[in-house]
Amino acid sequence: MKRIIIMLCLLPAFVQAQNTLTLSQCVDLLIKNNLTYQAGNLQAEAAQAQLRQTRSQILPQISIGADQSINVGRSIDQYTNAYIDEVYANNILGVGFQMPVFQGFKLQNQIRQGTLLKESALANRTAILNNQTILLMQGYVNILATKALLEAASQLVVSSQEQVDRTEKQVNAGMIGANLLYEIKAQLANDKFAEVTALNNYRTARLALFQRINIPPDDNIQFETLISKDAVVPASDALTLYEDARKAFPEIKSAELYRQSFAYQVKSIKADNFPSLSLGGNMRAFYATSNKDLSYFNQLNATRNGYISLGLNIPIMGRWVTRPRVELAKVQERQAQNTLDVTNQALRQAIEVAVLNLSAMSDRYLAAQQQVESLTASFAIVESKLNAGIANSFEYTLAKANLGKAQANAIQAQYDFLMQQKLLKYYRQGNWEGVF
Repeated sequence: MKRIIIMLCLLPAFVQAQNTLTLSQCVDLLIKNNLTYQAGNLQAEAAQAQLRQTRSQILPQISIGADQSINVGRSIDQYTNAYIDEVYANNILGVGFQMPVFQGFKLQNQIRQGTLLKESALANRTAILNNQTILLMQGYVNILATKALLEAASQLVVSSQEQVDRTEKQVNAGMIGANLLYEIKAQLANDKFAEVTALNNYRTARLALFQRINIPPDDNIQFETLISKDAVVPASDALTLYEDARKAFPEIKSAELYRQSFAYQVKSIKADNFPSLSLGGNMRAFYATSNKDLSYFNQLNATRNGYISLGLNIPIMGRWVTRPRVELAKVQERQAQNTLDVTNQALRQAIEVAVLNLSAMSDRYLAAQQQVESLTASFAIVESKLNAGIANSFEYTLAKANLGKAQANAIQAQYDFLMQQKLLKYYRQGNWEGVF
């Protein structure tokens, strides 16, 4: 009974925990459900399969064959080489193999190229996940910000409703005119409209996140609040951050490995100009019903034969196709180098913007907090004057509108600052460990 009571007491908390998603859990759902990341994962799998296919070409080809035929009319006897005119069956069994011995290191260079392409695809898969995680984190923070803005808008509606109720009592008591009540009700209508707008923004932010992690929207799911105590990184540290990031970030690694792969592609193409050696062999035996003297297995034993061959191929004129292929591969290598340069530039600029934004948003957040404190005190004074009948509705409406705007700015600045803190921590570390 004691255990049952404890379970019943813990059940609401368990249900609530199940209906709350953390940022880390959202990332897990992103890995599982996001189709953009799955596309990158499939590219990596395709690169691994292509590498296995290339490696298999260096192995020998071994085959076993069998052929059964029926000969009708005039033909040559397999044993006497004389012409015979009868119906007889012929059965041939054979086993053979073929393997490349030397091809100018063509396969070896193709394997090296495939290895680099596989590693590039794996790094690109991680880069795609990182980019999707950044978008996910922005969406997650946007949910928290729009929720806070909705709560602030709802508080303004409650405050305006209380002021309407208070003003109605004063009008009924004959202390003030009815025109002031209408003006306060107009302010309440404006606050309700702002609340509806904030609610729509909150719902839109939730829907965007559900779509990113590719699960059906659920109004019962809440999102855990984020808390960050990371220190502000000075703007002068952007270059150091970039130099560290370019050594670890998968975007740079993927682009660099992709560029390096073309050097081995050029070598594998040039290998077609070199002589090549191939080794082959075959063993066969046959049975024919035209030979009445030997049984099936005796005929197979009597007719077994085979060979081993070593073939040499020296290219002399290849229709001039190798040189254009080499030129094309070199152009593709330069294109890959340009892609690498663009990736480095994008990372450097992103870090510069992130560092600058963090410093600016820190100042903006502090200024917004001070503004809220000042306007809160100012609004309290105006509200008390209005209740005492020594302030007009215009002063009250203006003070409340300024306070609401300042509160919204402070909330937005708070979450913008939080987002930049986590983003810069990711740039500093090169991974998401401890960022969430």
